[in-house]
Amino acid sequence: MSSIEQMVAGVAQEINNPVSFIHGNLGYATEYTQDLLKLIELYQQHLPNPPEDITEMLEDLDLDFLREDLDKLLKSMRMGTERITEIVKSLRTFSRLDEAQLKEVNIHESIDSTVLRNLR
Repeated sequence: MSSIEQMVAGVAQEINNPVSFIHGNLGYATEYTQDLLKLIELYQQHLPNPPEDITEMLEDLDLDFLREDLDKLLKSMRMGTERITEIVKSLRTFSRLDEAQLKEVNIHESIDSTVLRNLR
């Protein structure tokens, strides 16, 4: 059982590192995209009749849809990283690698973790 616990702890750590990196940068990505969208709006205000190539690109991009969907996409990514973080926490709880051989456990926390995982 100890080997399985060590393996689970290792897997949890390997998953946690890149997910934490992604989760930590989602805020910046959201801020940067909002700034770029604001810049585009300013250009549209000051240049209401852009050249044909810009007009075509705006139509191809469907800027209104992109603006809406990009926000949803970033929120979805944040929810995904939060869910992965919950799974990693559950794996660490299971492995209890850094704890003593025998230890008191909060059975309610373990049950809640299992029930929540199975509901999703």
